[in-house]
Amino acid sequence: MSLTPVPDENVTKTIPLTLPFPNAVWLRVLYGLFVGLMPVFSFWATDLLKPEWQNGDIGSYIILLLFPQASVWFFPFLAYSIICYLVLLSAPTRFPQSFIARFGIYTGVLLALHYSIVVLIYALDSYVYLLMLVWIFPVVSAPLYRWAVSKWTADKVNIVLFVLIIGILLIGILITRGSLPILGLVILTMAAPFWSLLLALRASLWLSKNYETRLTLARGFGFTAWFAVYAAAWRFDILKMYELYAALPPQPPPDCYIATAAARGHSQFVGARTVHRADGKSVQVNRQLQVLKCAELALLAIDPYWHKQLRKVYDRLGKPLARGIQNPYLADLAYLLLKPCEWLTGLLLNIVVPEHRLISKKFFTE
Repeated sequence: MSLTPVPDENVTKTIPLTLPFPNAVWLRVLYGLFVGLMPVFSFWATDLLKPEWQNGDIGSYIILLLFPQASVWFFPFLAYSIICYLVLLSAPTRFPQSFIARFGIYTGVLLALHYSIVVLIYALDSYVYLLMLVWIFPVVSAPLYRWAVSKWTADKVNIVLFVLIIGILLIGILITRGSLPILGLVILTMAAPFWSLLLALRASLWLSKNYETRLTLARGFGFTAWFAVYAAAWRFDILKMYELYAALPPQPPPDCYIATAAARGHSQFVGARTVHRADGKSVQVNRQLQVLKCAELALLAIDPYWHKQLRKVYDRLGKPLARGIQNPYLADLAYLLLKPCEWLTGLLLNIVVPEHRLISKKFFTE
């Protein structure tokens, strides 16, 4: 008879030296903030991407599939996985002993994969290359930075990065008419599912390697029950998506963009005047709108390719953002937020197009 003791799963194991996240407390806090807050921002961003009418695009169906009203049955799954990951961050020595807690991390991988695939399908229509670039950024940025520092000094690398980031921001501000911060937040939230997948997958592999012993009947039943409710949540999501799509207008509404919406503030404050268009409709025009439009056309003349690519993103996001500016006080606030962009683009136009003041004053005139 063998006297070899049978390992007891309830006995606390010595935690491995290598954790699936940084050891520094402040970095764990950042991980926790990302995992806890980014899903909220992601669902908020879907409202900015809501289609304006029944245009028949696959992207319109996909974004409605991600709407909170349609995804409501997935929220308990997400909350469970997020709480489990936060507990793992705060108590990596005690957390792994409970399979119920580990199960939340494992299912978090499936949920993150689910949303990553859905977001990828949505991005195939317009800006898949931009999304893929953002997705792989955390995978390649750290090794590239370490390689660059090994070849040069950290100070030189940081200076180059600073200049590169400023250049990208300036180009983005020109094409988006000052709405780059909001657009950047939307793009970041679209990348959040894949980044969350990387975090959950790393934690799951670590837990599976160091703490899993066997698959019991109770655990198998837990997985089966989870997938059954998950399938029911998908059914509700799809049916609700069709309901939301049917509620959209059958025809497209008139164009409306952020700078145009900002010009609809109190005329004494934003300096707007009413201009009558050839089709009989009127529009509020101020100096800010003219300067930002001139900057966009300057970028179109300098680099048509980048103008086209960035314009696709703005056309998709600018209209929903502008729809949120529904009263003069919000328009006044948007006008103030666009002021730094107006000043910066004015300085750049002084270098590229010295005559821009005379040219821009002709835009949107009667």
